[in-house]
Amino acid sequence: MELQRRRKRGVILTPQGFQKLQTAKCQAQSWENLDKRYTLEDLSDRTGLDPDTVMKVFHCQVGVDKQTLNTCFRAFNLLLEPSDYQLAQKDQAISNQHSIKNLTDWGEAPDISAFLERTAELKTLKHWILEEHCRLVTLLGMDGMGKTSLSVKLGEQIQHEFEFVIWRSLRNAPPAKDMLAELIKVLSNGQETNLSKTLDGRISQLIHYLKNTRCLLILDNLETVLQKTSGKYDIRYYRQDDDGYNELITRVSETLHQSCLVLTSNETPKEIRRMIGENLPVRVLQLKGLQVIEVEKIFKTKGNFCGLSSDWHQLIKSYAGNPLLLNIASHKIYRLFDGNISEFLTQKTLVFDEINQFLKEYFKGLSDIENIIIEWLANNSQPASFSELRSQISPAIPPQQILDALESLQERSLVERNTTLFSIAPMIREYINHQLIQNKISSSIKSRQRQLQKNSSIITREKIKLSFNIPALTVVK
Repeated sequence: MELQRRRKRGVILTPQGFQKLQTAKCQAQSWENLDKRYTLEDLSDRTGLDPDTVMKVFHCQVGVDKQTLNTCFRAFNLLLEPSDYQLAQKDQAISNQHSIKNLTDWGEAPDISAFLERTAELKTLKHWILEEHCRLVTLLGMDGMGKTSLSVKLGEQIQHEFEFVIWRSLRNAPPAKDMLAELIKVLSNGQETNLSKTLDGRISQLIHYLKNTRCLLILDNLETVLQKTSGKYDIRYYRQDDDGYNELITRVSETLHQSCLVLTSNETPKEIRRMIGENLPVRVLQLKGLQVIEVEKIFKTKGNFCGLSSDWHQLIKSYAGNPLLLNIASHKIYRLFDGNISEFLTQKTLVFDEINQFLKEYFKGLSDIENIIIEWLANNSQPASFSELRSQISPAIPPQQILDALESLQERSLVERNTTLFSIAPMIREYINHQLIQNKISSSIKSRQRQLQKNSSIITREKIKLSFNIPALTVVK
């Protein structure tokens, strides 16, 4: 009995050992299983171990005996080396949430008491972080889609699995070196006094803590340290004084450690695009619009609303399921149309006041080529293929830049894709067309003003000319 008890506590995989096994498993899935993920039962059949034991091996939390690790490694043609495993915590299972000293620092995280259930998204994120040990996860979506709230809810629900949980906003674009200093201070419990003077050194110090303790870091609003480059058709890159975030994200993604960095952004950071994959430790989750049942909950907090099922679906489609924009629309529908959704939709006026300002600010971040694509789609009511876009848009723009721009627009929820066809939401079309009309009116007014100024200038010159050409009067004596 004593021997069995010791063997049960045993050893667990080191981060290096886990990554080795995980990589071999992903390769086997790709080569031998047609890219389909192995289920727990599949892994049990392959290793000859019972499912519960397989789960312990891959979770790296509860100790098993060394022979079990050997068996699991051999099943994937691997050799277990001393650096691949370590002793489990003495006389206690790590999986017991009470055994982890938990320190949380939520900074200025918002109140999420009215959080909308993102059950499917939370389940996916938990699986990626806790089961598949992803090192970096990015939450994508348009402003107002709920990325910030989801990041806080995720942190709250899995905080007991980490020794440190830190949530920070980048809304005011703090320099990367300052943010690193703050993170290191929290992770060292204020004990780190020899802070490196260089960006590279501070990233190395942070990664030291990510390796030696299990940390969950959440950085919200990454897009605030992104800006459009000076090139005419370029997509966004980091601002010159904030490119330290580029290096931070790259190294956290590439370096083996036992922690996780969660980002929220309008689009995928360019430096991690090549590292993203459903079987890799870097993942991206794009938030989709809300469903009818969730939108009804938002509206219910405002008062009573009426509408057919088709009305609800049309309303949601019109605003791309964006929680913030639907919340704004609900106020107008309740105050001006007595909660009648059908009556509101009949007006064919989706963009007003706050929504117009919201979209105006959001569109400021677009590059020239992104604006060209959006305007073309707004003028064409039918979805278009890439070939159609390429043939209709200026030939001066290389096709690879059109591809990059389309990907960026899709990530920012400004362009929707259905199989191979691209389109835009009704509110986007209305906003763009309104802006084009306003620009034409403005251009026409300016043209008229220039013409009036020109005519006025001509009349003035003629008057001056005439004043010099008047013949002298002859005095008759």
